[in-house]
Amino acid sequence: MYPRDNIFNIYYNIGKRTPFQVKRSRSLDKKFRYSKKGKTFMVERVEPRGQYGKAFGYCLIDDIRNDEYMKEVYPDNNGEIPCAGCGEWVLVDVPEVDMNEIFPVHKIDEILPFGMHKGKSIADIYKEDPKYIFWLLESDPYYKIDFTALTGIDFNDEQAPEKFNNEINRVFPKTTIEDTISFGKYKGLTYKDIYEKDPKYIDWFLRNNQTLRIDRDSFMSLFKDK
Repeated sequence: MYPRDNIFNIYYNIGKRTPFQVKRSRSLDKKFRYSKKGKTFMVERVEPRGQYGKAFGYCLIDDIRNDEYMKEVYPDNNGEIPCAGCGEWVLVDVPEVDMNEIFPVHKIDEILPFGMHKGKSIADIYKEDPKYIFWLLESDPYYKIDFTALTGIDFNDEQAPEKFNNEINRVFPKTTIEDTISFGKYKGLTYKDIYEKDPKYIDWFLRNNQTLRIDRDSFMSLFKDK
């Protein structure tokens, strides 16, 4: 079911519960993708056949049932949800069921059954590639990990915010002017060296960067020296 899947795998992963609400969306906007806005389907019945099968239910537009959509787009449809075996489906809701009951917190010694680190424990992955664990948690709102056991941070401790911030900085270190740029026409040079050659490029970089965590104080020191 991670991060997007077909309706049948979602059905199995939630314990064969019905009804459940799903959406097929390729949107990069996570809030929209997992929301009830737009077109969703309420799955009322699943008829497995091998790995796939048929799923039946009705369409909702902005969380309001809309039977006209199915009649217009699929006039001969008998309630079967189209493309149920295709990918890109996400779980939106399981009515009247506590999601914590369906998706318990994963222990750090559990083996990941999917993805690039398939077959490794969560603890080992965090030691080897901690960014992947953060990406995993960000990508799937239903995937939860015992983060206290993973990091040793007691989130009831008054110093927990500071400790967590330190952990974030360790996993995602901020970019400083001494770091070497790994892209673009100045690839291989430090940001400090680039500033000496082309200060307008650094200004452009700071305005347009959307991926790197920037040490603002470090970069501001460049302008203070001028």
